[in-house]
Amino acid sequence: MTNQKLDTPLSATEQEEIAQFYEERADHLELDSFASNTVLTDDTQDWIRALTGSGAKLIVGPRGCGKTHLMRFAYSSCKENTESPFAVYTNLNRYYRLEPLLRKRPDAIGMFYTWVLSNIFIGLHQALTEFSARQCIDIDINLLLELDVEKVRDIIGTLEQSRLFSDTEDELATRLTVDRTKILLVRAAEAIGRRRIVLFLDDAALTLTPEYLSHFFDIYRALKAARIAPKASVYPGTTEYGPNFHAAHEADSVFVWKAVTDENYLAFMQDVGEKRFPDVKDLPVEIRALLAYAAFGVPRSYMSLVRSYNKFRKSSSLSTTPQGLLNRVIELFCSEKMTEYLSLREKKPQLATIISAGAVCFNKMVEDVAEASQALADSSTRQIFVGIVSDGVDQKPYVSRMLRMLEEVGMIYRYPTVSHGDRDYIRYVPHLAALQDRRAFTRKGSYSPKLSIEMLQRADEKHPVRRSISTLIGSQNSGNLGLDLPNCLTCGTKRVEGAKYCSGCGAKLTDESSYDRIMGSSLADVPGLTEWQRKVISNSDSVPKTIGEFIALQDRGTALRTIHRMGKVRATTVIAAVEEYLEEYLS
Repeated sequence: MTNQKLDTPLSATEQEEIAQFYEERADHLELDSFASNTVLTDDTQDWIRALTGSGAKLIVGPRGCGKTHLMRFAYSSCKENTESPFAVYTNLNRYYRLEPLLRKRPDAIGMFYTWVLSNIFIGLHQALTEFSARQCIDIDINLLLELDVEKVRDIIGTLEQSRLFSDTEDELATRLTVDRTKILLVRAAEAIGRRRIVLFLDDAALTLTPEYLSHFFDIYRALKAARIAPKASVYPGTTEYGPNFHAAHEADSVFVWKAVTDENYLAFMQDVGEKRFPDVKDLPVEIRALLAYAAFGVPRSYMSLVRSYNKFRKSSSLSTTPQGLLNRVIELFCSEKMTEYLSLREKKPQLATIISAGAVCFNKMVEDVAEASQALADSSTRQIFVGIVSDGVDQKPYVSRMLRMLEEVGMIYRYPTVSHGDRDYIRYVPHLAALQDRRAFTRKGSYSPKLSIEMLQRADEKHPVRRSISTLIGSQNSGNLGLDLPNCLTCGTKRVEGAKYCSGCGAKLTDESSYDRIMGSSLADVPGLTEWQRKVISNSDSVPKTIGEFIALQDRGTALRTIHRMGKVRATTVIAAVEEYLEEYLS
């Protein structure tokens, strides 16, 4: 009797966990649903006007703050309104697949140019297809754009798999130039009666490959034209633009991270929650407000916090109070946030010491601000700011890099510098969830959600908590900040900062590949898998143990379905979780 695999339905718990993992991301929303899922405040409308208006723009914000959502909403809006410009959207988050080329191919930079322009062409083809259909215009798109879209897709696949071009692909790649791309963009816009073009380049920070990043901004600058306005999304603080691109002159920066100090902050965040996750209305009003503040201006975090609260509420005993659930949710969220930050040490091992010092700095910021805030419980102001002596930041590149890394992941929010006496202070607000976790907005020895909300809504103290870097990370840490450079991979000689060749053997010095490192990690440890999936994958002899081996399989679904009770549906969710993890981890 044959052992038949049954595609057992997902349990309710599995469905909930998978939904939580995907629904928080704008990439997984259908374009038609963006209008109903977007909160149009004055801020949002300003951001969308910047996206659809003329001129090059850099859309700046940490992970999860809504950059992708805004770009896709703007794209959808342009498609619906014939008075708007022609919009092209492309996402560059798979750039990390080209990282191995830097160590294998002398023409890696040229291949990167081809990859970027190929992705823009795919986005152009898709946009022209959708816009012409929406306007009921009959266009021979392949004739208009000259190049075969499927062959361009093949070029992208070849590059992402580090294979050599075929003769056909090599000939096609030579035709993918910046000048031709600009001509095709204008030609497509004219075909549907639009004069201007906005080019949305999402996930353009390319944080793991600074070698590519500077060249990306060369492409960005070259694409600018009277009728073409490129818009790229980047991270605050850590995006390295390269020597040829001066961000302040080449493009306007649009900061899309909602500040907790904005008067309409609470209303904005709660509107986001209600549109993307209607169940938020079932939460107590005070809990809703405190979770919104704990999200620190990041919509994805707010949805995650709400889902987590609902999950704990369903699984907890009847005696558990809303306050107890809130404390548990925020504690878990803070732990996960710090884990996410510290994971940067694996992505960027040369910055491991700087990142570790950043964790010390952040925790000390939270501790000192929380203490100052508690002292104001019976006053009429709040304290959420820390001011760091600017000399200790501006004149110390490693300290500056440390703070910028904290900004990138949304742990601290930078505000304009202020003066006090003869000193200037750079102001930051540390993550409000961490401050809530330290009971910053309550009296010592007691806790009241009502008081916490009242304190969070007060006016700010005139002066921040003033600190120097040495008091935040300790004089020893301050003196030890530096890069963690790997030894020469050929002979093991200790590496000298700035050196391009080994002082021992003369070999060219290269860094360990982040891509290769993640490919060697355990498949069962991928976030987004259910506990059952982790267990059966770990115990299976027929499924590869590492992510790299799994990705290399020609038919991953068949391999997964050799596991008992792993049918098509569950196998699909595993494959999707792995791909999502790679894109998130290496973005």
